[in-house]
Amino acid sequence: MVKAPDDWQGRGVLSVCPGAGDGVWIGTEGAGLYHLFGKEAKPSIETNGLSNPFIWSVLEDRQSKLWVGTWGRGLFVRQGDFFQSPEGVENSAAAVLALYQDRQGAMWVGTQSGLARWSNGQCTWFTRKEGLELPDVRAITEAADGTLWFGMSGGGLGRLKEGKVAQFRRPSGLANDFVWSLLAENNGTLWVGTFGGGLCRFRNERFATISTREGLPNNVICHIADDGQGNFWMSSYGGIFRVSKDELNRCADGRLKTVNCVVYGKADGLSTLECSGGFQPAGCRTSDGRLWFPTIKGLAVIDPAGVKINPSPPPVLIEEVTVDDQPVSLPGPGTAAKLRIQPGKHRFEFRYTGLSLIAPEKVRFKYRLDGLESDWVDVDTRRVAYYSYLKPGDYTFRVTACNNDGVWSEEGAMLAFTVLPWFWQTWWFACGAVLAGTGAVGGAVRYITRSRLHKKMERLERQRVLEKERARIAKDIHDDLGASLARIMLLSQSDRAEGEDSQQVVTRLGKVYLTARELTRTMDEIVWAVSPHHDTLDSLVNYLGKFSQDFLNVADIRCRLVVPIQLPAWPLTAEVRHSLFLAFKEALHNVVKHAAATEVRISLTLAKSGFSASIEDNGIGFDPATVGAAATTRDPLRIAGGNGLANMRKRIEGIGGECRVDSAPGKGTTVRFIVRVEN
Repeated sequence: MVKAPDDWQGRGVLSVCPGAGDGVWIGTEGAGLYHLFGKEAKPSIETNGLSNPFIWSVLEDRQSKLWVGTWGRGLFVRQGDFFQSPEGVENSAAAVLALYQDRQGAMWVGTQSGLARWSNGQCTWFTRKEGLELPDVRAITEAADGTLWFGMSGGGLGRLKEGKVAQFRRPSGLANDFVWSLLAENNGTLWVGTFGGGLCRFRNERFATISTREGLPNNVICHIADDGQGNFWMSSYGGIFRVSKDELNRCADGRLKTVNCVVYGKADGLSTLECSGGFQPAGCRTSDGRLWFPTIKGLAVIDPAGVKINPSPPPVLIEEVTVDDQPVSLPGPGTAAKLRIQPGKHRFEFRYTGLSLIAPEKVRFKYRLDGLESDWVDVDTRRVAYYSYLKPGDYTFRVTACNNDGVWSEEGAMLAFTVLPWFWQTWWFACGAVLAGTGAVGGAVRYITRSRLHKKMERLERQRVLEKERARIAKDIHDDLGASLARIMLLSQSDRAEGEDSQQVVTRLGKVYLTARELTRTMDEIVWAVSPHHDTLDSLVNYLGKFSQDFLNVADIRCRLVVPIQLPAWPLTAEVRHSLFLAFKEALHNVVKHAAATEVRISLTLAKSGFSASIEDNGIGFDPATVGAAATTRDPLRIAGGNGLANMRKRIEGIGGECRVDSAPGKGTTVRFIVRVEN
């Protein structure tokens, strides 16, 4: 790790680029600009005009001009010892996240609002107006044919070719729409590092993805660097790792299932595993061949030429085998004896190890159980394999290991064993059982199938007849009884107007009107209860809510409804709906008549086994222990005859539910109906 005298002021390093000579420029998250010349990075004193210490991108071009992109203050370029905004982008206050100079010397600038090309004082923008979606540009590179590629955070991969802009996202095959790093090879291959989707290769207009499933240590690729020795070095949220370019291509072509990565972490000198990404340049290669990677806790530098490869693969040894937690004796080395496992065993554990004196903690393993698995299982550094319920038969357990530099042992270790069968698991017993049972099973299956089909048809027919009859009853009640009662109401209102001189007629007709109105409401309740179209929880809740509001508004009592936005499609029988409605109506009637409440809160709560409906008032309350006593004539649950609580409980228990009452004098009353639903 590169040191700074002020320890970077405790801030993260975001961007790094080569400078003139052997120098390196470094941008930080709030600590300003640093210049490394020699072994120690020092804060740059040449910051006249550079008013923002949040340096998200820094680049020294081929004309030795230093370009600095800041967060919220736009782009700066150093002229002598003074920084100023380049002509054409003086008013840009956008965050500058990426800088790149193409072969013609033009400077490309990536911002949150799009891509800009600056050359000879002229600035050309590529934004939403040019058809880009989410043009938050984080990475830029140029292909050998002059095509410009740029990665966006959320907008995927962009291409500018012959003045035309194209965009590639998930539907095109890209693994992730958040592109943080790019590397273009001379053969036309483009490597794309994403935030969360791993590494993608774009070749011949097709994407291929390599992620942790194929052996990468992390799916966040912050920077990709070519060391010129056939390897890619990548920074990530899981450290810095090296991988063979040839293996990457073979894996992308489908000729290799996993790639071998050599990971460098804290044990190798990194102060943190999280590297910085989402900015450019987020890494660089200097003229001496060294690779530089910014991290959230400083600047890391690696010399690929000085990395020594450990050529010796670790020898592998199977140390112990346990069956149902009991160790078994292993055959001696070099013997041809096969381990025999008695029948009825369930849990198998194979413990193994790899011997390495250089970095034993980095020895990785993969194993395979011939007879069960055809592919190797990569378990990283785990040194035990588990299997359960192996069928009787012959197996061979194989395990191999690689050292810290990914050199795999060709031979590994192996153990052959046989799981013995019970007598009923032998082939001769199975054949006999099949022959003996074929006839019986065939007859039984035919009988059971016909019986089930017959019962199902009968059940469907009964249900069809019942639904048809319920629909007919509902229609008849609505058409005949409803029309007649409506006519009675109209006639009674007319007679009241004509008989105003007779108080007796007025009283009688008023009773007729009230009776007819009550009958109409009762008819509506009956129609709702028997109609099969309302056999759902949603219909029940809507009806109870409307009834509560209408009923309580007449009594000048506020009604608050608390109901889930989405209700499950639970079927409710007419009996359940009818009984719950009558109990609900009875509870509201008692509130209006006895509770002296000003507000009622009605709520519905869902559970896995059903639902509960609660009626909570702010009335005078009562002592539930005294319900039924003569002194409790003002109890909210005492209806005529003193059976209000018993009636409600009887109705709810009749449908398999439960009625709970919670009250205290002066603290209101809560009645809760718990209904179980078979769904």
